[in-house]
Amino acid sequence: MKKKSAFTLVEIIMAVVIVVLVLAGVYTLFIGGRKTAEKGQWINVTVDQMRTALDFISKEIKNSTYPTTLFKDTIYDPCDNPDKKVAAKYYMRILKETSPITVPDNGELLIMEWFVCDAEKPGTSDGCMLNHKLYLVHKNKIGGRITGDLVMRTEGFDYTTSPNSYAKSGKLTLNPVDSKTINRTLVNDVEAIEFSVAGTVPPQKSVDFFPISVKIRTLYAKDTNVTKENSIMATPQVAIDLL
Repeated sequence: MKKKSAFTLVEIIMAVVIVVLVLAGVYTLFIGGRKTAEKGQWINVTVDQMRTALDFISKEIKNSTYPTTLFKDTIYDPCDNPDKKVAAKYYMRILKETSPITVPDNGELLIMEWFVCDAEKPGTSDGCMLNHKLYLVHKNKIGGRITGDLVMRTEGFDYTTSPNSYAKSGKLTLNPVDSKTINRTLVNDVEAIEFSVAGTVPPQKSVDFFPISVKIRTLYAKDTNVTKENSIMATPQVAIDLL
């Protein structure tokens, strides 16, 4: 009778090593594929977020206006007031900061504020005012680099003015409107935002009706070599000043 052959200890060890190496290779490919898929998904979501956010911001910048009182034959607004400080209360304001503006180490940072107004029509309808404020809100710290959310907070008001000078006085009676008061997270994973006015950093004094550029840079938390940027340019209908 022939003896049955059996695996030696060396052969078993070699087989185990080969299996481990194959499984390690498969695992590495799986992890690599998953990381690539996650990165691709982040890029797609982030690019879409930035496009949507910048389209919205651009639209609201273009709609920026002073509160006005509208009649059939005339219009009153704060710019008619000889005191320039009256109109200045309703200027678009951007943060006086080195460019680009980075996310704060903690908390939140107000970086931009402006007003969008529908005219008051005495005897017909009250005016409507939206006060937009853009913030960078701290979220993560990644290897010495900080990311956060770009958040817009909007307060909505109906407003009326007093006869004679109306909106020319700049004095408004405000009534909050809850349905128009909204917090929006526009973009996640923001590292920095950059403003320029007519191609330069924010002005040292107020300027009228200049195009303003807004650029957003985002950072992928799992690979700091991956960043995405997008920007828009829009011209407000009010003067621009500094916060």
